[in-house]
This record gives sequence, structure tokens and C-alpha cells, in this order.
Amino acid sequence: MNIAILQENLLKVLTRTGRIVSQKTQLPIMQNVLLATDDSRLRVVATNMETTEVVWAGAKVEKDGGICVSSRLFTDLVMSLPQDTIHLVAKEGSLHVRCNGVNATIPGVPASEFPPVSSLKKKTGLKLDKNTFLDALTGVLFAAATDEGRPLLTGVKITTQEGTALFAATDGYRLSMKKIKAGKFGDLNLVIPARALSEVVKVSQEEKEVGFVEMTQTEEGQLVFSVGDTEVHTRPIAGEYPNIEKIVPTRHNTRVLVDKTSLLRAVKSASIFARDNANILRLHIENQKMIVSANTPQVGENHVEVEAKVDGDGGDIAFNSRFLLEFLNGFAGEELLFEMTGSLE
Repeated sequence: MNIAILQENLLKVLTRTGRIVSQKTQLPIMQNVLLATDDSRLRVVATNMETTEVVWAGAKVEKDGGICVSSRLFTDLVMSLPQDTIHLVAKEGSLHVRCNGVNATIPGVPASEFPPVSSLKKKTGLKLDKNTFLDALTGVLFAAATDEGRPLLTGVKITTQEGTALFAATDGYRLSMKKIKAGKFGDLNLVIPARALSEVVKVSQEEKEVGFVEMTQTEEGQLVFSVGDTEVHTRPIAGEYPNIEKIVPTRHNTRVLVDKTSLLRAVKSASIFARDNANILRLHIENQKMIVSANTPQVGENHVEVEAKVDGDGGDIAFNSRFLLEFLNGFAGEELLFEMTGSLE
């Protein structure tokens, strides 16, 4: 392999793929990125076996080839180089790097030892409006489990029915659901790893000029999300997801309409006093007000009044402040409708 590429373009690609690389893996090859020429461009690949990221970058290719090198080492080196053209030459098992008077050699691993990547022969998948897709994901991703003990709960359930698409995630303590118009989502019933979808969100936010996310299923059963020159590959999680329709209450005796920004500010303030008390935060609802409070004897107490439109009995309810903050931070609306079935402590 012999190529020339701009420093800023290479650094962008390595920074992106570096998010996928796990330094705790027992397989040394997975701490590497694969550098290979592909159709007169540079293709950089990283994987943690659950998620694989493939990014293309424009380059001047003098000789085709490929090599695997340490992701962290190579990224740190490229970050230290000036914004100029970098020459990369793979020979004799090493990658030789040259840029504006800097010469470095990094030991490599043959490209053939890198885990195989499912091929995306034709981009004929489902084309999704990026903003709509991101809005749905950011509304539920925070609720997905991080504990691998229950693999299904580490994913986001996506189903379509009667013109709507339902996104749902739960970690066993909280459940977040988001419904959007199905549009061109097609017929879906999948559980997709939340970590992979989080990377799709990050890439989509970085690729500001790209208006669509394309989702394709390969012959090997992999799901591929394409955003501009980046592909995120993952595999659906198999199993029976919890019946979320039975979890969500169908009745309430109190309904509260409250300004989201005011509530967020109150929860942030009260959460400071909840840290040393299992993050317990209380809401008291009556007389067209919601009082957000937290009390820890060793720290102190905090009460914040928030104006609200209350319909119903009112009452008291307690939450984990961290859960509530994560929800409010991902909630896009200006007003929030809060419903409860009765006082709970």
C-alpha cells in the first residue's frame, strides 16, 4: 500500500473509528484498525465484534494494499502531525508514515488477520429521514440497559404497525417509548444494540450535510446503517423482548402540564441534594404547582416550586433523579405532560 492523504481527513476518520475500538478486548487484533485501499480511496475499519464501523476517505492511491495498526498509537501520531499531506507506505509488515519532515514506523499486522466485514454490494436499503430517525433514537437510547446480564435489554426495539414506528428501550427500571410516523420504515420487528445505534447518532450529528440514514440488511443477516461515507454494521439481538404494552398504565387520576425547561432546572437543583440519598427526588403536586424536593440529613434539603396546570387528585411520587434528568435532557418538546395513577413513595 502506498497512498497520500490530508492530515485533517485521516484524523477525522481515525477519531470516528476509534470510538468503536475496545482497549479491554482479549483479542489483540481488535485494538487495531484496518487500513486498506478500496476503489481509489482509503477504507478504515474498526470493530468490537458487536459493532463494526467502516469509513472511506479520499486519498491519492499509488499502490493498492492493506495493513492493520494500533488504533490508539496511529491516531495519536496523526494528531501530532501538521496539517499537511501524509504519505503512508505499508511494507515488510510495518506502516511507514511521512509528513513534513516527520518520519515514523509503526509495526503492523497482515490485513488478512482482521475479522471479515460483511459486504454491502448494493445500497438499496430503507432510506430514513435523518432528523426523524435521530429524534426517535435520542428519545429512547438513554433507557437501554448497559448490563450484559440481560442482552435483550441492551437493545432498542423497533416495530412498525398501521403507519407508525415504535421505538422502545428499557433497563428493567424505566421504559422509554417514542412513536413516529412510519413513512418509509417498511415492516420492521427488530431489537438493535443500543451501542451501535448510539454510534449511528454520533455519526449522523457529525455529517451535518447528509439528510438521510440508509438501513440495509446483508445476506449474512447484518444490519448496516449508512451515513455519507460511513457505515455502521451490527447484528440484531435475538430473543423475545418484554411486552411493553402491558407495562404502560392505561389510566391515570392526575395529569400535569409543565414547562420542560423549568422542570429540568428544578430537577438539576434538587438532584445536588439527592446524591448522598440514593438519588431520591420527590415530586409533590397540588394547587397548580409541582414542588420538586430532595432531603439528605448530612447535606441539606432543597425545594423548588414549578408552576403547572394540574388536573386531578395530585399527590406525591418519588424518582431516581438521574433517571429523570436523562429523560428530560433527551426530551425535545417545550411542554411535558406528566400522568400518574396515584401517590407512590
